[in-house]
Amino acid sequence: MPETDNLSFDMLPERPDDPPRDGPISPNRLAELRAIAGAGPVLILTHDNPDPDALASGKACAALLKSAWDISSRLLYSGLIQRAENRALLNLLTPEWEHSNVLPQLDQFSAVALIDTQPGAGNNRLPVSHIPQIVIDHHHPIRKNLPLVPYADVRPEIGATATLLDQYLEAAGIVVDSNLATAMFYALKTDTRGLSRGASSADEVVYLKLLAQIDHSKLIQIEQAGLSRIYFRAFSRGLRAARVYTQSVVANLEMMHRPDLAAELADILIRFEEAEAVLCLGIYEQILHLSIRTRPMGQDAGLLVQQVIVPPGKAGGHGTMAGGQVPLAGQKTNQLVGEIVDRFLQVMGETGKSESLC
Repeated sequence: MPETDNLSFDMLPERPDDPPRDGPISPNRLAELRAIAGAGPVLILTHDNPDPDALASGKACAALLKSAWDISSRLLYSGLIQRAENRALLNLLTPEWEHSNVLPQLDQFSAVALIDTQPGAGNNRLPVSHIPQIVIDHHHPIRKNLPLVPYADVRPEIGATATLLDQYLEAAGIVVDSNLATAMFYALKTDTRGLSRGASSADEVVYLKLLAQIDHSKLIQIEQAGLSRIYFRAFSRGLRAARVYTQSVVANLEMMHRPDLAAELADILIRFEEAEAVLCLGIYEQILHLSIRTRPMGQDAGLLVQQVIVPPGKAGGHGTMAGGQVPLAGQKTNQLVGEIVDRFLQVMGETGKSESLC
């Protein structure tokens, strides 16, 4: 949701200077952000294998800095973007992003901004020892070291980080172009499943506003992006691997050709009419990726994944969508997968045998 965090975190109290929870960004808060950003350039980073919310929100942050205060920035992502829709969004709407798995010298930037992720989340390339100047995110849980960040706005009750960035753009009086509007709309649509998953009233307002500004032709190109034969083969294998319990579905994909396949399969399997929760797991480049999906009004996926993940893995999420990663170095893969699946089934109260979905 891209979805990583540690096993246990203490929730932090809201800081006195935090913005109102679904309200506009105050002028004082906007001025604070401008001061902390400095003279530029600002390095904008997001989580590994970025999803539409990360790509759109990062570009929105760059647009805010440039249009409001003439502060330049550099957009840098790590990992892979292989999901067809995400790749189309990158190419059509957010081509400003550069790819690199190695960070540049950080002292050449007036500030580092983490967008759609947090320091210490385990899903971004910023060293744990380096505290960014800016963090804007919507993922749960809130990190212990967030109070060390000069400017932090993390609101887990919001459905997408794009909604937060829209509030900043609106507060600065910036009207976005159709490309950015379309990217932000698609980000909000995918992160909330069209406002049906974890959406707040603020998300609803931004969704309807952006709908009037989007480029429908480009949106169609993204939503109907072509899929390869490899994709269909992998997806077919994933469906055959799915095991159905009383109210849960578990799919162990074993080796995956891309890191986000588990998340994409989980998005489909949660639609199985008997499923209240879904766990999908798969290995990519010596990392075990897991994704959890739950039904609306059911278990909180963010809390569920923290009961499922095992050290030294990190996991996080909220509402009906969560995920995590566990490095395989020194781990026995079958034993690790078995432990995670057992934890998941125990939390879900599953005691019986499973059967194949297909």
